[in-house]
Amino acid sequence: MAETVELAGGGRLCLTEDGAFVRCEATRPNDGRGIYKVWLQGRGNDFLLGTLIPEGDGLRLCRRVSRDSLERADCWPVKSGRCVLALSFLRKGWVREAVEPRMSDSILRRAARGLSALVREDGDGFAIALPFDTARPFALAPVFCFARMERVEGRLCAVFRFDAQGRPQMQD
Repeated sequence: MAETVELAGGGRLCLTEDGAFVRCEATRPNDGRGIYKVWLQGRGNDFLLGTLIPEGDGLRLCRRVSRDSLERADCWPVKSGRCVLALSFLRKGWVREAVEPRMSDSILRRAARGLSALVREDGDGFAIALPFDTARPFALAPVFCFARMERVEGRLCAVFRFDAQGRPQMQD
């Protein structure tokens, strides 16, 4: 008998009992954000099922586990599961760093104080990507009109371009 449950964190888990074994198949869309691991959640503990791998347009993990090993791990019966981003991929060239030292203008330095963002060297200057959320204050309000909305690491970000001296640049 097969049972399908939604994975916390995205995706689905199909469990099929097969004698002394349980066939576990986990799937989720491939959002390109990184490497995902799937955990089974049982009575008292969690059990690492494994790592999802690319297959077609999505990610998939298929594994046969003995019911005895799940019982010993105090994870039988399986109640639910979760999918966890174990390793995040940054687009080529993006690194997380403090933004304030890169700003040339005192108003921008003040707005960027304590701000960490994704930064990428970009031709004769650099780009800064800040996650965008309409429910939160905008971190670099003085240059809001210079932003271009882009997806970075799977998140909607306000991306700014600056010249090598840290002055904001208008984008096409």
